[in-house]
Amino acid sequence: MSGKNNGLRNMDSMPEFNKKGENMKPIYAENLVVAIKNRGDIEWYVLEKDYCYLDYSKLEEVYQKKGYNFLIDNELRFGIKIVSEKTKSQFIDAIKKYKLNTEELKQMLIGESDSNARLAYNPSVLIDFDSKKLLSYYAEPESFEDFVPNGWKGIYKDFKTEIPQSKRYWEDDKK
Repeated sequence: MSGKNNGLRNMDSMPEFNKKGENMKPIYAENLVVAIKNRGDIEWYVLEKDYCYLDYSKLEEVYQKKGYNFLIDNELRFGIKIVSEKTKSQFIDAIKKYKLNTEELKQMLIGESDSNARLAYNPSVLIDFDSKKLLSYYAEPESFEDFVPNGWKGIYKDFKTEIPQSKRYWEDDKK
C-alpha cells in the first residue's frame, strides 16, 4: 500500500445523505455513529470510520512495520494528521456538516425497519476531548483505541452508560 491509494476510503466520496440531502445515514461498517465530548457537552456525528483513527502517523507506523510502504494523504481528513486537543477546533469545524441532534438520530433509527440496518445506529466511538480519551465499542475488528495521540487513552468498552440520558437516542422516552 502506498501513496493515495492506501486502503483508506477517499473521504471526498464519503457521505450517504438521506433523500433530502440533509443528514448522513449510518451504514454498518462504513459510516459510524460517533459521540464527541467537548467542554462538557456531547454531540452526535455520523462519520466515515477512517475519521476515528485519531493518529494517522501511528496507523502508518503499524503498516510500515509489517513491510508496507504506507503513507496517508493528510488531505483525506481536512489536512489533519493527528486529531487531538490541538486540532479539535479545526476537526469539529470540518465535520459540522455531519452533526445530528439526538432527536434526528432517534427518528432515523425509528424509521429503519430492517434489523441489520438498525445495527448501524449503535454508538461506536466516543471521542472525549475533555478527558483526552477515545472509547470504542465498534463491533468489527478495527482497533480505533490503538491509534490515539500521545497523552490520550484509548479504551475498548461499552460507553453507553457514560452518555447522559437526554442524549440516548436509542432509548424509549417512556422509560
